[in-house]
Amino acid sequence: MPDYPSSAADRLFTIGLDYGSLSCRGILTDVRSGAILAEETFVYPHGVMDASLPDGTPLLPGWHLQHPSDYLDALQAVIPALVKKSGVSPGQIVGIGTDATASTVIPVDENMQPLCLNPDFAPHPHAWPKMWKHHAACSQAEKLTAISREQRRPYLDRYGGAVSSECLISKVIETFECDRTVYDAAYAFMELADWIPSQLAGAPIFSTALASAKAFYDIKSGYPDGDFFAAVHPDLEHLPEDKLIGRFPHHVLTHPCNHAGGLSRHMAEALGLCAGTVVTPGHMDAYTPMAALGIDKPGVMMMIMGTSTGIMLLGDEGRPVSGVTASLPDTFFPGLWGYASGQASVGDGLQWFADHCVPGKYERAAESEGLTVQQYLTKLAQRLSPGETGLICLDWINGNKSCLGNPRLSGMFLGLNLQTTPEQIYRAMVEGTAFGARMIAEAYRAAGVAVNEIRACGGIAGKNPLMMQIYADVMGMPISVSRCTQVPALGAAIYAAAAAGEKTGYPSIFAAMEAMAEREFTVYMPDERRHAAYETLYREYRTLHDYFGCGENRVMERLYAQRTQGGILNHQKY
Repeated sequence: MPDYPSSAADRLFTIGLDYGSLSCRGILTDVRSGAILAEETFVYPHGVMDASLPDGTPLLPGWHLQHPSDYLDALQAVIPALVKKSGVSPGQIVGIGTDATASTVIPVDENMQPLCLNPDFAPHPHAWPKMWKHHAACSQAEKLTAISREQRRPYLDRYGGAVSSECLISKVIETFECDRTVYDAAYAFMELADWIPSQLAGAPIFSTALASAKAFYDIKSGYPDGDFFAAVHPDLEHLPEDKLIGRFPHHVLTHPCNHAGGLSRHMAEALGLCAGTVVTPGHMDAYTPMAALGIDKPGVMMMIMGTSTGIMLLGDEGRPVSGVTASLPDTFFPGLWGYASGQASVGDGLQWFADHCVPGKYERAAESEGLTVQQYLTKLAQRLSPGETGLICLDWINGNKSCLGNPRLSGMFLGLNLQTTPEQIYRAMVEGTAFGARMIAEAYRAAGVAVNEIRACGGIAGKNPLMMQIYADVMGMPISVSRCTQVPALGAAIYAAAAAGEKTGYPSIFAAMEAMAEREFTVYMPDERRHAAYETLYREYRTLHDYFGCGENRVMERLYAQRTQGGILNHQKY
């Protein structure tokens, strides 16, 4: 461990910012120990725009947009609050690390300002930031998958056999095909996770991890050649130079553990920090927890559980895994392969049920006990045993991310009857998400990627013991849940400590992790009897998973097409 100053006035700190789906969470942490001195949360005032734009322009089903002013307002609110709460001097803060949802894609002008803030483009839905869970680019993703196969490109092995509608390239091509006016006017398209550090530094900063995982970038050879993009449309032949990183001649492109730039004087004055404070490239909110949880070797599966669930692993070598969103070298840490996969809907599916499918008497009962509706449902569901509900749920409320990679799939409940209660449905939904996570774990094992241990973090993991016990029982493995409430932000702060190595003394991200990673966990042990009961239910889940998800019955995709086509008839402007 480096020799740090012992006096409080000479201690050093980093800031970690975690841009999630609904809010930005920030922490200020001691680079010696990882101790968090201050936390702050900023809830996005505009939230998720999935029905209409601020001016009332309606959105089609499957659209999820955000307002870029929320991102900048978060900086202005969170960082000054952290400095004030902690009482540290700005000169003691040596680095800022950031993470964000991905791909959340922002069309920008030549000054890196979001195009939607220009009044001429405010009525255009494609001019607004498209969230990670914006799934309207399905046909573009399928086209990229077909081209990769036809041209014998390596991308399908890297992306689990199919290109995702969530990735940056799919969404850029969606804009090209659906609103050429916005595409032509955009100087470039940026990941939110790249845009935030670029705003901090006042210069374009890009992450190799993001470019590799979400935009076909190869750390050795760069982007695909022009033949790949021209196969989509001849005008896209030079897409990387015309609209991506290559559009910025003086950009920085490096790994998130490296020093990418310094805080600009303008932002330093606005945030109350020192100009030149180290800024790291952005990372994904599902990737930084690996550092925070101290996962630096293969065999440890990490689950970050919130609105969705990210499921990550490390490897010494690359192996094609069915349904992963990325299987690439050097994404998490230099020298190791990173495997990424996940579930598109977990916490937000449970919240949907609590908001829209629970009778008033449950809401009143929850209020009388000082509980949220979800907390009340959890209390009732805890009394049930595996199989008692008579239900099985396919947890595809927002499509399937892994292992099927199909956003056109939808949720399903099997076994409903006139005696079914809300708590039974709620428990079946929780069990369904656990079965979905087990499918992913088994896909890794089938590909030869070891899963020997499970560590979990995130809002759900820390707040819902019943859910974590169900996961342990379904998996048949212990699950260690971090007691840290801000794991992604802590991971971002650890990357910042590594990037500021000249001051912190850390020679690598691994050295920073050793000192700063979270070590306190609550362990959920599987119960053998419940695990045996869940084995039967899991087999039924797999049968339904394959029947509806693997092509034998495509009714879900046909229903999706009917729903979205109906929207198109109502909103011809799209």
